[in-house]
Amino acid sequence: MPEKEGCVLRLHGVRDGVTKLGAGVRYAVWTQGCKKRCRGCMTPESRDMNGGYEMSASELARNIISSGREGVTISGGEPFLQARALASAIELVKKERDIGVIIYTGYTLEELCATGDSYVLRLLEICDLLVDGEYIDELNDGMNLRGSSNQRALALTERYAQSAAEYGTKKAEFELFWGAEKISIVGIPPKDMLERFKNIEF
Repeated sequence: MPEKEGCVLRLHGVRDGVTKLGAGVRYAVWTQGCKKRCRGCMTPESRDMNGGYEMSASELARNIISSGREGVTISGGEPFLQARALASAIELVKKERDIGVIIYTGYTLEELCATGDSYVLRLLEICDLLVDGEYIDELNDGMNLRGSSNQRALALTERYAQSAAEYGTKKAEFELFWGAEKISIVGIPPKDMLERFKNIEF
Protein backbone atom coordinates (compact mmCIF):
# COMPACT_ATOMS: atom_id res chain seq x y z
CA MET A 1 0.00 0.00 0.00
CA PRO A 2 2.03 3.02 -1.21
CA GLU A 3 2.03 6.29 0.73
CA LYS A 4 3.59 9.70 0.44
CA GLU A 5 7.05 10.09 1.90
CA GLY A 6 7.03 11.30 5.48
CA CYS A 7 3.42 10.29 6.24
CA VAL A 8 3.98 9.15 9.79
CA LEU A 9 1.52 9.83 12.58
CA ARG A 10 2.16 10.38 16.25
CA LEU A 11 -0.69 8.70 18.08
CA HIS A 12 -1.98 8.71 21.63
CA GLY A 13 -3.98 5.55 21.04
CA VAL A 14 -6.44 3.59 18.92
CA ARG A 15 -9.47 1.50 19.85
CA ASP A 16 -11.62 -0.83 17.79
CA GLY A 17 -15.30 -1.42 18.53
CA VAL A 18 -16.22 1.98 19.98
CA THR A 19 -19.94 2.83 20.20
CA LYS A 20 -19.95 6.18 22.06
CA LEU A 21 -18.12 8.43 19.61
CA GLY A 22 -20.59 8.58 16.75
CA ALA A 23 -23.10 6.48 14.84
CA GLY A 24 -22.72 2.70 14.84
CA VAL A 25 -19.68 0.69 15.87
CA ARG A 26 -16.50 2.58 15.03
CA TYR A 27 -12.73 2.50 14.93
CA ALA A 28 -11.36 5.33 17.08
CA VAL A 29 -8.04 7.15 16.68
CA TRP A 30 -6.56 9.63 19.17
CA THR A 31 -3.68 11.68 17.83
CA GLN A 32 -0.84 12.90 20.05
CA GLY A 33 0.01 16.58 20.42
CA CYS A 34 -2.07 19.69 21.06
CA LYS A 35 -1.06 23.35 21.34
CA LYS A 36 -4.16 24.33 23.28
CA ARG A 37 -4.30 24.12 27.06
CA CYS A 38 -8.01 23.81 27.74
CA ARG A 39 -8.71 23.74 31.47
CA GLY A 40 -10.37 20.47 32.44
CA CYS A 41 -9.08 18.60 29.37
CA MET A 42 -10.09 14.93 29.60
CA THR A 43 -6.76 13.68 28.20
CA PRO A 44 -4.02 16.17 29.17
CA GLU A 45 -1.41 13.46 28.59
CA SER A 46 -2.21 13.69 24.86
CA ARG A 47 -0.92 17.30 24.68
CA ASP A 48 2.81 16.53 24.62
CA MET A 49 3.98 16.96 21.04
CA ASN A 50 6.69 14.33 21.58
CA GLY A 51 4.60 11.84 23.55
CA GLY A 52 2.67 8.83 22.32
CA TYR A 53 4.06 6.57 19.61
CA GLU A 54 4.59 6.62 15.85
CA MET A 55 2.64 4.75 13.20
CA SER A 56 2.76 5.11 9.44
CA ALA A 57 -0.32 6.26 7.59
CA SER A 58 -0.36 2.98 5.65
CA GLU A 59 -0.29 0.86 8.82
CA LEU A 60 -3.13 2.85 10.35
CA ALA A 61 -5.09 2.47 7.11
CA ARG A 62 -4.56 -1.31 7.14
CA ASN A 63 -5.76 -1.49 10.75
CA ILE A 64 -8.92 0.48 9.96
CA ILE A 65 -9.65 -1.63 6.88
CA SER A 66 -9.13 -4.90 8.72
CA SER A 67 -11.47 -3.79 11.51
CA GLY A 68 -14.38 -3.92 9.07
CA ARG A 69 -16.03 -0.95 10.79
CA GLU A 70 -18.43 1.39 8.98
CA GLY A 71 -16.78 4.47 10.38
CA VAL A 72 -13.72 6.01 12.01
CA THR A 73 -13.73 8.73 14.67
CA ILE A 74 -10.58 10.83 15.05
CA SER A 75 -9.88 12.88 18.16
CA GLY A 76 -6.82 14.03 20.04
CA GLY A 77 -4.67 15.66 20.90
CA GLU A 78 -5.41 17.86 17.92
CA PRO A 79 -5.97 15.93 14.67
CA PHE A 80 -5.45 18.88 12.35
CA LEU A 81 -1.86 19.29 13.50
CA GLN A 82 -1.28 16.05 11.56
CA ALA A 83 -3.62 16.74 8.67
CA ARG A 84 -1.26 15.48 5.96
CA ALA A 85 -0.72 12.01 7.45
CA LEU A 86 -4.36 11.63 8.52
CA ALA A 87 -5.62 12.59 5.08
CA SER A 88 -3.20 10.08 3.55
CA ALA A 89 -4.43 7.30 5.87
CA ILE A 90 -8.11 7.97 5.23
CA GLU A 91 -7.59 8.24 1.48
CA LEU A 92 -5.90 4.83 1.53
CA VAL A 93 -8.88 3.37 3.40
CA LYS A 94 -11.36 4.94 0.98
CA LYS A 95 -9.57 3.32 -1.95
CA GLU A 96 -10.53 -0.05 -0.46
CA ARG A 97 -14.05 0.70 0.74
CA ASP A 98 -16.51 3.38 1.75
CA ILE A 99 -16.07 4.64 5.30
CA GLY A 100 -17.62 7.44 7.35
CA VAL A 101 -15.29 9.94 9.01
CA ILE A 102 -15.96 11.96 12.18
CA ILE A 103 -13.29 14.35 13.49
CA TYR A 104 -13.13 16.21 16.82
CA THR A 105 -11.05 19.41 16.80
CA GLY A 106 -10.32 22.28 19.16
CA TYR A 107 -10.44 24.73 16.25
CA THR A 108 -13.57 26.06 14.59
CA LEU A 109 -14.35 25.20 11.00
CA GLU A 110 -13.82 28.86 10.12
CA GLU A 111 -10.37 28.86 11.72
CA LEU A 112 -9.37 25.72 9.85
CA CYS A 113 -10.55 27.08 6.50
CA ALA A 114 -8.74 30.37 7.12
CA THR A 115 -5.38 28.58 7.39
CA GLY A 116 -5.36 27.99 3.66
CA ASP A 117 -3.30 24.87 4.39
CA SER A 118 -3.86 22.38 1.56
CA TYR A 119 -3.62 19.36 3.87
CA VAL A 120 -6.05 20.84 6.40
CA LEU A 121 -8.50 21.58 3.60
CA ARG A 122 -8.05 18.08 2.15
CA LEU A 123 -8.78 16.49 5.53
CA LEU A 124 -11.92 18.60 5.77
CA GLU A 125 -12.96 17.44 2.29
CA ILE A 126 -12.93 13.80 3.35
CA CYS A 127 -14.58 14.44 6.74
CA ASP A 128 -18.30 13.71 7.01
CA LEU A 129 -18.95 15.24 10.43
CA LEU A 130 -16.80 17.79 12.28
CA VAL A 131 -17.20 18.49 16.02
CA ASP A 132 -15.44 21.82 16.40
CA GLY A 133 -14.41 24.38 18.99
CA GLU A 134 -12.31 24.57 22.13
CA TYR A 135 -13.39 22.71 25.22
CA ILE A 136 -14.62 25.25 27.80
CA ASP A 137 -14.88 23.70 31.23
CA GLU A 138 -17.54 26.13 32.44
CA LEU A 139 -19.77 25.14 29.51
CA ASN A 140 -19.61 21.41 30.17
CA ASP A 141 -23.31 20.65 30.58
CA GLY A 142 -22.96 16.86 30.66
CA MET A 143 -24.69 16.32 27.34
CA ASN A 144 -23.80 13.71 24.76
CA LEU A 145 -21.08 13.50 22.12
CA ARG A 146 -19.39 16.83 22.80
CA GLY A 147 -17.44 18.25 25.71
CA SER A 148 -18.99 21.69 26.13
CA SER A 149 -22.06 23.46 24.79
CA ASN A 150 -20.10 25.86 22.56
CA GLN A 151 -18.91 22.98 20.40
CA ARG A 152 -20.79 22.30 17.18
CA ALA A 153 -21.57 19.10 15.30
CA LEU A 154 -21.29 20.13 11.65
CA ALA A 155 -22.41 17.73 8.93
CA LEU A 156 -20.00 18.35 6.06
CA THR A 157 -21.72 15.68 3.95
CA GLU A 158 -25.15 14.08 4.09
CA ARG A 159 -23.80 10.87 5.61
CA TYR A 160 -24.24 11.90 9.25
CA ALA A 161 -26.63 14.80 8.81
CA GLN A 162 -29.29 13.13 10.94
CA SER A 163 -26.76 12.10 13.58
CA ALA A 164 -25.40 15.65 13.83
CA ALA A 165 -28.78 16.86 15.08
CA GLU A 166 -28.56 14.43 18.01
CA TYR A 167 -25.35 15.88 19.47
CA GLY A 168 -26.02 17.61 22.78
CA THR A 169 -29.62 16.37 23.04
CA LYS A 170 -29.33 13.76 25.81
CA LYS A 171 -27.15 12.87 28.76
CA ALA A 172 -23.53 12.07 28.03
CA GLU A 173 -22.60 8.43 27.54
CA PHE A 174 -19.33 6.53 27.78
CA GLU A 175 -18.02 2.97 27.78
CA LEU A 176 -15.21 1.18 29.59
CA PHE A 177 -12.58 -1.02 27.97
CA TRP A 178 -10.68 -3.39 30.24
CA GLY A 179 -7.02 -3.93 29.39
CA ALA A 180 -4.27 -5.97 31.00
CA GLU A 181 -2.94 -3.00 32.97
CA LYS A 182 -5.59 -0.30 32.85
CA ILE A 183 -9.21 0.58 32.26
CA SER A 184 -9.89 3.04 29.45
CA ILE A 185 -12.84 5.43 29.35
CA VAL A 186 -14.14 6.03 25.82
CA GLY A 187 -16.73 8.66 25.06
CA ILE A 188 -17.33 11.95 26.81
CA PRO A 189 -18.50 11.27 30.38
CA PRO A 190 -20.27 13.85 32.52
CA LYS A 191 -17.84 16.11 34.35
CA ASP A 192 -18.77 14.81 37.81
CA MET A 193 -18.38 11.21 36.64
CA LEU A 194 -14.89 11.90 35.28
CA GLU A 195 -13.88 13.46 38.61
CA ARG A 196 -15.09 10.37 40.45
CA PHE A 197 -13.08 8.08 38.18
CA LYS A 198 -9.94 10.13 38.85
CA ASN A 199 -10.28 9.34 42.56
CA ILE A 200 -10.71 5.58 42.09
CA GLU A 201 -7.73 3.24 42.28
CA PHE A 202 -8.16 0.18 40.06
